[in-house]
Amino acid sequence: MRSIPSPAVERYIWVFFQRLPIQKTRANLESDLGGRNRTKSSIMLQLQRLNFSPKFNPLQKPGCLKTVASPLTQRHGAIANTSPSNKSPSIKCSSQRSFHLPNQNKIALNNEGIISNRDHQKPLNKQLVPLALQDGNALQSEDDNTAATAPSFFEVFKKKLIAINHLVRSYTWVNIVFGIVSVSLLPVQSLADLTPRFFIEILKVIVPTLLMNTFLTALNQICDVEIDKINKPYLPLASGDLSMGTVIAICIGSAILSYTLAIMSGSPPLLLTQILFFLCGCAYSLPLPFLRWKSHTFMAPLCLVIMMGLTGLPFYMHTQQYVLGRPFVITRPLILMGAIMSIFAFVNGLLKDLPDVEGDKKFGMNTLCVLLGKEKVLPLCVNTMLVGYGCALIAGASSSFMINKLVTIIGHSILALILWIQSKKVDLDNFESTFGFYMLIWKLTFAEYILIHFLR
Repeated sequence: MRSIPSPAVERYIWVFFQRLPIQKTRANLESDLGGRNRTKSSIMLQLQRLNFSPKFNPLQKPGCLKTVASPLTQRHGAIANTSPSNKSPSIKCSSQRSFHLPNQNKIALNNEGIISNRDHQKPLNKQLVPLALQDGNALQSEDDNTAATAPSFFEVFKKKLIAINHLVRSYTWVNIVFGIVSVSLLPVQSLADLTPRFFIEILKVIVPTLLMNTFLTALNQICDVEIDKINKPYLPLASGDLSMGTVIAICIGSAILSYTLAIMSGSPPLLLTQILFFLCGCAYSLPLPFLRWKSHTFMAPLCLVIMMGLTGLPFYMHTQQYVLGRPFVITRPLILMGAIMSIFAFVNGLLKDLPDVEGDKKFGMNTLCVLLGKEKVLPLCVNTMLVGYGCALIAGASSSFMINKLVTIIGHSILALILWIQSKKVDLDNFESTFGFYMLIWKLTFAEYILIHFLR
């Protein structure tokens, strides 16, 4: 007669199988050992790791006897016994073994050495026995491999920072800081005006404007997820680096904070600027009737002209009246800055679509690049900017100060030459080339914010 295990042994077996991986596929088991085939011997090693008695093994039929196994060594992909004894541990059982647990769940070891529970798929702790290799190294356990491949906190944090950088479009932040500082310095008449309070007030203008810009970029990406999967798959929503809920929270929170800080400043021009940014951003991005201006040929450049070219006026008014305490007076540099920056903003609104023609065509965006083609839009934008530089040269040459004449004429001539040379190198069929030229326009804009102060 067969021997019947005692209730204590049955409970011991049940606890053991509660710790075994359930429904592991052959591919999973091979990956656990770095591509080595998981054999029945390796499963027996798990039994030893879990401190099971070798005299009774749950994978044996009742009555089978197994001798004590000596330490195992892996040589050339095989597991060998390093004991001086010539006896090999063996189990004489059929190729398909199974036994019944108290709850009648069947757990079987098939011919491939895969343990499966056919009724339940409860995830359990995964442990592998480290095997001593011939060169003295040891195989890592599955938990060690998982820990080794899991990204560190620093890597996760760095990835999130990159995603947020793509969300807020940091180069637009640089443009905002340059623009606000440049416009705020126009009303300054002497070094005595540059007090600590002056710079604190500039900071009070920069922070809410950056927050409102974050609202604009986040809203645009929320409305353009499907287009960005074609045009800009690296953006956080298109790539999945940030969830939709996270971006919506950033979008709404940035707008609320921007309005809060603008109201707390007590400056009507600053609050007016934030409202203007908000309305232009919604009209540009929201897919609503009479809105979604970015899909129209000239409405998208018009939005940028308002936000980049004309918003200098309320910033200037804020500094002159509410920081320096002087009456509002329109000056020659302010007019020239508004005119030149409006030209740059219009060109920026056209060139931004240069790398995005493929996705814009698919989604029916009637941009000028789609209607006329990139080959015609690029020279149009370059010639428009050259006209703007020509106007700045004339304005600089009419200055009453020699240093201003030299700086404006030489500076704008160099910038115009850089623009013309780089435009000849653009490969319209290459995304990196067209996007790089688009970023060049932003850098030329930053330089213009400096040269504008010599147009006096």
